[in-house]
Amino acid sequence: MFCCVLAACSNSRHLPAGESLFKGSQVHINDHEASQKERKVLITDLTGAVRPKTNTKTLGARVKLSLYNFAGDTKRKKGLRPWLRNRVGEPPVLVSSVHLNNNRDIMVNLLQNRGFFHATVAAKMNTNKKKKSTAVFDVTTGPQYVINQVFFRKDSSAISNDIESAFSKTLLTPGSPYNLDLIKAERTRIDRNLKELGYFYFKPDYILVIVDSSIGGNKVNMYVKLKHREIPPEVYNVYSINDIYIYANYNMRGRSEDTSKTNAVVVDSYQVIDNKKMFRPVIFSQAMDFDKGEKYSLDPQNISLSRLVNMGVFKFVKNRFEPVGDSLLDVYYYLTSYPKKSLRFELGALTQNDNRAGSEASISWRNRNAFKGAEQLLFKIHGGYEAQYSGPVKQPDIYNLGAEMNLSFPRFLVPFFNVQSASRYLPRSVIKLKYNYESESRLLRISSYTASYGYAWKEGLHKEHQLYPFNFTYVKTDTLGNTENLNLLYGNLIFDGIILGPTYEFTYNSQNGPLRTHSIYFDGLIDLSGNILGLAQRADIKNNPQEILGATYAQYIKLQPDFRYYLRLSALSTIAARVMAGVGIPYGNSAQLPNVKQFWAGGNSDLRGFPSRLVGPGTFNEYSIYNTNKYLATLGDLKMEANLELRQKVYRFINAALFFDMGNIWLYNKNEAFPGGTFTSDFYREFAADIGVGLRFDFKILILRLDLGMPVHKPWVSENNGWVIDKIDFSSSAWRRNNMVLNIAIGYPF
Repeated sequence: MFCCVLAACSNSRHLPAGESLFKGSQVHINDHEASQKERKVLITDLTGAVRPKTNTKTLGARVKLSLYNFAGDTKRKKGLRPWLRNRVGEPPVLVSSVHLNNNRDIMVNLLQNRGFFHATVAAKMNTNKKKKSTAVFDVTTGPQYVINQVFFRKDSSAISNDIESAFSKTLLTPGSPYNLDLIKAERTRIDRNLKELGYFYFKPDYILVIVDSSIGGNKVNMYVKLKHREIPPEVYNVYSINDIYIYANYNMRGRSEDTSKTNAVVVDSYQVIDNKKMFRPVIFSQAMDFDKGEKYSLDPQNISLSRLVNMGVFKFVKNRFEPVGDSLLDVYYYLTSYPKKSLRFELGALTQNDNRAGSEASISWRNRNAFKGAEQLLFKIHGGYEAQYSGPVKQPDIYNLGAEMNLSFPRFLVPFFNVQSASRYLPRSVIKLKYNYESESRLLRISSYTASYGYAWKEGLHKEHQLYPFNFTYVKTDTLGNTENLNLLYGNLIFDGIILGPTYEFTYNSQNGPLRTHSIYFDGLIDLSGNILGLAQRADIKNNPQEILGATYAQYIKLQPDFRYYLRLSALSTIAARVMAGVGIPYGNSAQLPNVKQFWAGGNSDLRGFPSRLVGPGTFNEYSIYNTNKYLATLGDLKMEANLELRQKVYRFINAALFFDMGNIWLYNKNEAFPGGTFTSDFYREFAADIGVGLRFDFKILILRLDLGMPVHKPWVSENNGWVIDKIDFSSSAWRRNNMVLNIAIGYPF
C-alpha cells in the first residue's frame, strides 16, 4: 500500500526541471484497409516497437520508480538507501529520451514489411498537468499488398532442379499478404530441403526473392532465384558420408593419443576409437541414424547427436565434417564422458500446512556406465523424520527409512523381439526395486516392497510415454494398538496385501522449447491392478475374497488426467490454470482403492486454504459432525480440482501470486465411517474453495514458496450453502487461527 501511494503521488515531483515522465504510447489506425483482427495485431506490434520502454509496473504501480525516488539522491555507496536506489529502484524514463521521428520511421518500416507499402505515420507528444507524457501515433496503413503469383526461375543446374521439384511446398502462396518474415521462412525451407538432399554447403543467403509491385491491384508477383554470382563451387555438390569416426573418450584438451585412429574398432560402418575400452562399440551403432555411403542429410545428423546426448553418459558431444574430394565427407564425433561413478548426499527440510515439519536426508551412488553399455545404475538410501510442533491435537511423529535400486538401459529390452526407435531420443528400459519402512510412533508400522519393469521413451520434444507392464507392490501394516494416549483414527489408512498390474502415463508439455504466449501441459495416467487375476478367480470382496501368495490383492481401475494452461501476459506476468480429476473404481476383490493409490485434498500444492489431507470426502468433516479431531487423514477414490493463479515478477528473484483453488474428494462405495462422503449427482455443490496470496523466492537452484490461503466455501457448512465469505474477520485471533493457513513449500504448486 505504501509503495502504491508513492507511485500515485510523488513520482512526477522528483523530475528535473522542464522534464516529464514518459508513461507509454498510443497507436491509432485511422483507416479500415486492414481487417479488424489485423489492426489488433498491428497495434500490439507497433506499440511494442516504441523505444525506450516505460518504467516497469507491478500490479499497476511503478514500484521500482517509487523506491528510486523514495531513496533519494545519495553519494554513499553502501547502506539501505544506495541499495534501494541503485539495486532495487529504477530511474525515471524521461520524455527527452523519446525520439518521435526515429520511432515513426521504425513503425513505417514494420508496416512495409507487412505489406502496407503506402503506410504513413504521424507522431506527437501529449503532456498533462501532472508532468506525464504519452506518445501518440496516428497511422494510415493504406491497402495491404497480397501475393498474386510466385515463380521459380529455374536454370540448368542440378540444385535448381532439386529446388523446383519441391517448390509446390512453398510458403509463398497466392492470395496471402506480403510479409517479409514469410520470405525469410521460405528461404529457410529451401535451405533445409537441400540439406536433406546432400547439399552440405548451401545457405539461405544464396536464395534471392524479387518482388514486383508494379502489376497493379495492390498485388505483387514474386520471383525466386539462385544468386549464382555469390555461390562458391562446392555449394553445387551433393555430398555423401565417407568414414565415420567416433572418439568415445575424447579429452577436451585434445591430446594426441585421444585423436589417433590407429586402434579404431569397426562396428558396422563406424570406426570407434576407445583407447580405455570404456564402452561396448555396439552402443554407438544403436545411436547412429546413418551409415557410410548414404547421402548427407541434416535430420539423421541431428538425431544422432541428440541420441548421444540423451544417453546421459557424455558431458560434451560435438561433431565436425571434413571434405574428402568433391563429393565425400568424413564425419568426426568427439565424446567427453561424465565421471563414471558419483556419490551424492542430500539434506533437506519439509513442512506441512497442518503444523508439521521435519527433515529428510539421502545418499545415492550412481554408475553411469555400469556394464559398458551406457546403463545407468543407481543405489539410494533415504530417511526422514516428521513431527507436529503445534496444533489442537497431537499427531504421532513419523519416521521413514528406505532403499531403492534403479537400473536403466538405453534401448528397448523386449523378450523375443528387436524393437527399434525412430525418435531422436533414446528409449529406456527400466528396472526398479524399492523398500520403504514407515513408523508412526505408538500407532503404525508400514513396510512396502516394490518391483517394477517397464519402458520410458520420448516421441518428440513435447511428448513422453512411460509404460510399466509389470508392477508388484506388497504392503504389510502392523497396528501397535498403543493408541490410548493418542486417541486417533487410522483405519482408513491401513492396507495389507498386494497391488499387481500395469501402468501407462502420457505427458505432453509445450513449455519445452522457446517461450510461448500460450502453453499447455497434460499428464494422463492409467493404473490397473488385479484385473485379469480377479476375473479368472471371480473375486468378490463380500462373497468370494481371493488371495495370491498368501495375501489379498487389490482390484481396481484408476484414471488420472491433469491439464494445465499458462498464458504469458508479459515478461513479468503469467496466468496459470489447472484442472485435474481422478477416477478410481474398486471392484471385485476391493471395496476401495488401497490407501497408497487413493486421492486426498488440502495441502500446500492442492487446496491451500485447508489443512493437509483433511478435506472431504464429500460433505464429511470430522469436527463439524463429531466435534473431534482424531483422523490422521481422509482419503477418497475420486477427485476433482481446479486452480487459478496470477503470477507477477516483483523484483529479481521475488515473485508474487494471487490464487484461487476449488475441489474435493469422494468415495466410490458408501462407508458408514464417512457420512456424506459418497459421490452423487450433487457433487458440484460439494467443492471446497479458497483464495490467497503468495510469495515465491526464485534462487535458480530452487524456488521457495510461501502461500497464505483462507477458505471461502466449506461444503460441510449448511448455512448460506457453505459460503463463508461473510464470516471473514481478520481482526479476530480465533478466526485467523481456524482459517488462515500458511503453506511453505519448494517449487510451484503446478
